[in-house]
Amino acid sequence: MLFLTEWANTMRPVAKVLDILQAETNTQLGWLLPSVHQLSLKLQRLHHSLRYCDPLVDALQQGIQTRFKHMFEDPEIIAAAILLPKFRTSWTNDETIIKRGK
Repeated sequence: MLFLTEWANTMRPVAKVLDILQAETNTQLGWLLPSVHQLSLKLQRLHHSLRYCDPLVDALQQGIQTRFKHMFEDPEIIAAAILLPKFRTSWTNDETIIKRGK
């Protein structure tokens, strides 16, 4: 039962991000990087409290890196996130990412 609880807690942020990105509203490119970045941070924080689902978090983080790494280097995609009033530059503390988007 503990495994299922951990699995559900691990997958909850993933499901929320998927819901946001697949929604009928707010389907702008600017939502992509902030959502993926926040998901990665949540998974990092969750990693320390897990007993059974560490490999799942590792696999999710690796998948995020593999799939989205190049997007964090694309000035147009970064600019799309920066230009959304909801996010601007609050979604990351990494100044190199922000500079790429300006």
